[in-house]
Amino acid sequence: MSLWKWPVEVGPVCQEDWIFKISGHGLRPATKGNEGVPNEGALNEGALNEGMLQESSRLLRRFTKSFGRLAAGLKVPADLSERLLLDQASDFSYIILAISLLGLNQIGLLLIYFFRQPGALLRGLMFLAVAVCYFIIMGKARLWLRRDKPLGEDAKAYIRGMSQLLAVMGVVWAVLFVILMRQHDTGQLSLLYGVFVGCLATPVMVSPISCAISYWLPTCLGICIACVFATTFEPFALVNLIAFMGLTGFCILYLNSRLNERAVSSLRLEENGEVIKLLLRDFEESASDWLWETSAGLELKPVSHRLAQVAHRPVESFRGQFPRAMLGEIMNYDHRPGSPIDRLCRVIDEHSPFRDMIVPVLINGEERYWSLTGKPILDKDGRFSGYHGVGSDITGQRRQQEQIAFLARHDSLTKLANRVLFNEVLHQACDNCQQTGFALLCLDLDHFKAVNDTLGHATGDGVLVAVAERLRGCIREFDIAARLGGDEFAIILVTEDPQEAGGIASRIIERVSRPYHFDGQMVQIGMSAGITMAPRDSRNPSGLMKNADLALYRAKAEGRGTWRLYDVEMDERQKDRRILQSALRQAVLRDEFRLEYQPLVNLADGRIVGAEALLRWQHPERGLLPPGDFIALAEDAGLIGQIGEWVLGQACREAANWPEHVGIAVNLSPLQFRDSGLVEIIDRALAQAGLAPGRLELEITETTMLETNSETVDALWQLHGRGVRVALDDFGTGYSSLSYLRRFPFDKIKIDRSFIRDLGYEKDDSSIVLAIIGLAERMGMVVTAEGVETPRQAEILNSYGCGQAQGYLFSRPVSAAVFGELLVTGTPLCPWQSVAEPLARTAAQ
Repeated sequence: MSLWKWPVEVGPVCQEDWIFKISGHGLRPATKGNEGVPNEGALNEGALNEGMLQESSRLLRRFTKSFGRLAAGLKVPADLSERLLLDQASDFSYIILAISLLGLNQIGLLLIYFFRQPGALLRGLMFLAVAVCYFIIMGKARLWLRRDKPLGEDAKAYIRGMSQLLAVMGVVWAVLFVILMRQHDTGQLSLLYGVFVGCLATPVMVSPISCAISYWLPTCLGICIACVFATTFEPFALVNLIAFMGLTGFCILYLNSRLNERAVSSLRLEENGEVIKLLLRDFEESASDWLWETSAGLELKPVSHRLAQVAHRPVESFRGQFPRAMLGEIMNYDHRPGSPIDRLCRVIDEHSPFRDMIVPVLINGEERYWSLTGKPILDKDGRFSGYHGVGSDITGQRRQQEQIAFLARHDSLTKLANRVLFNEVLHQACDNCQQTGFALLCLDLDHFKAVNDTLGHATGDGVLVAVAERLRGCIREFDIAARLGGDEFAIILVTEDPQEAGGIASRIIERVSRPYHFDGQMVQIGMSAGITMAPRDSRNPSGLMKNADLALYRAKAEGRGTWRLYDVEMDERQKDRRILQSALRQAVLRDEFRLEYQPLVNLADGRIVGAEALLRWQHPERGLLPPGDFIALAEDAGLIGQIGEWVLGQACREAANWPEHVGIAVNLSPLQFRDSGLVEIIDRALAQAGLAPGRLELEITETTMLETNSETVDALWQLHGRGVRVALDDFGTGYSSLSYLRRFPFDKIKIDRSFIRDLGYEKDDSSIVLAIIGLAERMGMVVTAEGVETPRQAEILNSYGCGQAQGYLFSRPVSAAVFGELLVTGTPLCPWQSVAEPLARTAAQ
C-alpha cells in the first residue's frame, strides 16, 4: 500500500496544534494530554523515514520487474530474426523520412525565430549540421527502399549505420539546444519547449529500439543540460520535461516490445498460412479429396483441378449453382423425396452445415459416390455469404463396405446366402406363413467327402461352386437358396403345393447328379433332399428345420439320390431312435450283446477254414437285433469304441478254443481307426485270449479307406507286421480304387454279394468277378465271395478259382456253441449239400 494511502486517524486536541503518532499501521493522534506516556506526543521521525524507504524500495522493485518484462518482450526467436530485421528496416525507412521532413521544418522555424539574435554564426553551423544529418538519413533511407532483395546481414548493417547517424544527430541537437537556451528571449522560450517535446516524442514512433534509443538518449541529456545552464533557470519546466522523458522512454520500450510481438505473431501467421496453402495444394494434388467454395448466390468459385480430374469434366463445365453445377446430370434423375440429392438440396436451402453427406454421381455413365461436407460462411454482420467445404470420392470405400456386408450374409465360396441370412429369411417367412405358405428343403450332397479326399480340396471347392450354380438355375427369382456349411444346402420355395415342391426337388437332384468335369477328370456325386411344408408341418423355424432334417435322413437311409416329404411318422421314428440310443448305453453296462459266427468255407473241399464274427443285441423288449439296427446309433453316441473292444476280446477268446487252422474275422468301424490306441487294444485282446495273431483277420470297408490318414496307415502296417491279416470288405462297391491295394497291406479281398447274386443268369457279373479273382491272385491275395446262396453260384466261383466263400448256402450265422459243434463233426459243407441236414442233426443231439 502506498504511503499516501496509509490510514490516518485525527483526533481532537487543543486548538493550538495537532500532534500525530506514526506507527507501523498508520498515523494515530496524540494530544498534549498524552505527554505523561513515554514517547507519546512527539513525532517519531525514525519510523517515518523507515516507512518511506520501504515504500520506495517496493516501487523500485515493481518498476524493475516491469522493465524486465518489457525487455523480455523484445526478444525475437532466432528463426524469425532475419525476416523481422528486414521488415523493421523497411518500416523504419518510411517513418524516418517523415521524421526527417518534420525535423527540417523545425530547423527552419528556429532559424527564422533566432535570425536576429546574436551568435548567428555558431547557430548557423549547428543548424547546418542538423540539416546535413537529416539529408544523409533521408538519402540512406531512400537507398534502402530501392534495394532489390536485401539480406539479413544488409539489414543489420543498415540499422547499425542509421543508429550511429541518429546518435550523432542527437548529439548535434543537444549542443544546439544548449546554445539556443543561452541566447533566447522571452518570446522564443515557448518555441524551444515545443521543439524539446517534439524531439522527445519523435523516437517513440521509431523501431527498432536501437535507433530510437540512439536518438532519444543524447537528446534527453542535451535538454537537461540546456535547461540547467539556461539564462533563466526554470525548475518546474525541467521537472515536467524530465517526467516527459520518462514517459517517452517507457513508451519506446513498451511500444517496441508490442510491435515486436505483433510482428512475430504476424510472421508466424504468415508462415502458418504458407504451410496451410502448401498442405492444401499437396492435399488436392495427391489425395482423392478436393476443396470447394461458393458465393452468397451459391455460384461455385474457381474449381480445383482435382475436382475436375475426379469428375472427368473440364473446369468450365462447373459454372452454375451448387449442387447442380458440381453433381451434374444425376440431378435430373435422382430428385425423388427423401433421396440423398433431395436431402442435400433442403440442407443448402436452409443454409445449414452438413457433414459426410453421401450423394451419387454419374461419371461417364458409371454411378459413383461422393461424400460432401460443407459449412456456411457468415460475414461480420452475420449474413450468409456462401459455403466452403471438402468433397471426396468414396466409391472404393462404398464398394468395400457393400462387399463386407455381402460377405457377412453370403457364403464366400458359392455366393449363396449363408446361415445368417437364411435364418433371417426363414423367420420372416414363418411370420407370414399364414398368408403365404412355403416349402423348406434341406439338401445334402452324396459321396462328396470321397471327392474332397481323393481329388483334393480345390476340386471339392470347384464342385461346390458348380452345385450352387445348378441350384440357382433350378429355382425362381423369389425363392432363396443357401449354403449352411460343408456340403449342406437349404432352399425356401414359395409354394403351398407339396407336389410342386417335390417336382423342384426332383429337378434339383437330377441336375446336381449330372457329371462334373475338372482338369480332365469326371466327378460324379449325388444329392438327397428332405422337404417340409409350412404352415402345415410347423410354424416356427426350429421345428421346420428339424422336420426337413428328418425327411433328409429318411431319404439317405432309403438309398440316397432321392427326396422325401416329412410326415408325422418320421418324428415318431426319431423319438424311437433316441429311445433306442438311450437303451444302447444301458446295454453296454448290462452285457446284452451276443456274437454269432458265419462259417468261411474252402470251395475246393467244403471244409470250414474260418468264421466271421457278427454282433447281435439281445434287447430286453425287442428281442435279438441285427447290427444294422444299432451300429449307426453306437457310432453317433460314441459307444462304438467300447463295443468294438468287447467284440475283439470275445471273438479272440472263442477262437482260441477252435482248431489252429480255423481263423476268426472281425469287422472294424471306420471310427475305430481314429483311435490312436487301436493297435494296443488288439495286442491286449490277442494276449488275453492266447490267440496267435495269424488267426485274426480284420475286415475294413472302403469307407475306412476314404477316411485314412497317416495314423491309419501306420496302424495297418503295424498290425500287418505282427501277423494280423487285413481284408478289404465289400470290394467292388462304392469308390473302389486299385490304389488301395497298392498302398495298404491287404491279405484278402471279399467280393460284395451284389456281384454274386446274378451269377449263372444270362446277364451276370462274371467278367467283373473273374477280373477281381485274377487281380487278387496276381497280388498274392485270398478271395472270399460273400452271399453265396445257390450250388450253381458255388460251382461257378469254384471254377473261376475263388478260394473261399460264405453265405446261406453253407450256413447262417450261428452261436458259438453250434459253430463249435460244426468244427467237432468235421463234416464238409460242400456246395451241393444243404446246410439244413447237419444243423438238424446238431439240434436233435
